[in-house]
Amino acid sequence: MCKSLSGAQVRSGLKIVVLEGEGAINNLQDGSTREPVVEIRDENDRPAAGAIVTFSLPEDGPGGSFFGAGTNLSVTTDAQGRAVGSRFVQNRTEGRFQIHVTAALGNRIGAANISQSNVLTSENIDRVLTPKKKFGRAKIIGILAAGAIVGAVVAAHGGSSDAAATTGTTITPGTVSVGTPR
Repeated sequence: MCKSLSGAQVRSGLKIVVLEGEGAINNLQDGSTREPVVEIRDENDRPAAGAIVTFSLPEDGPGGSFFGAGTNLSVTTDAQGRAVGSRFVQNRTEGRFQIHVTAALGNRIGAANISQSNVLTSENIDRVLTPKKKFGRAKIIGILAAGAIVGAVVAAHGGSSDAAATTGTTITPGTVSVGTPR
């Protein structure tokens, strides 16, 4: 397969294998991050030493920078065909993002994406990985607690429907509160 790029013949013969960083969660609170590590392989599935690898982060939104300065970093692969997105520093924006990786060696190229997420605290990890559900665990527990309170009030009054026997217990939706009327 050949492509034309500025008049030169380019073959897409490089494969990018992501070794580290895919699905990583970067904690904004403690500054922990996962640097992307890739291995570049040629069309014969051998390590491609000397390939130029560029890691590109989003310009805005969730992401970060390399060395705290730029959103692009170019490095040359070692003898094992490996390249590291060194000194990746996440920005302060929560959410998912992609690191776009390109590799070039002679007239051969390759491309891949590495997905990561920035989260503020460990409690937000579940929110980033699994979207909120309509009836989450907290809502179900709240509904059960309200039902238990209603059951306890009815049981305390012997199931009486006499309004004069009620002591004025109030149950409000949302935050559960039990007490005398205000």
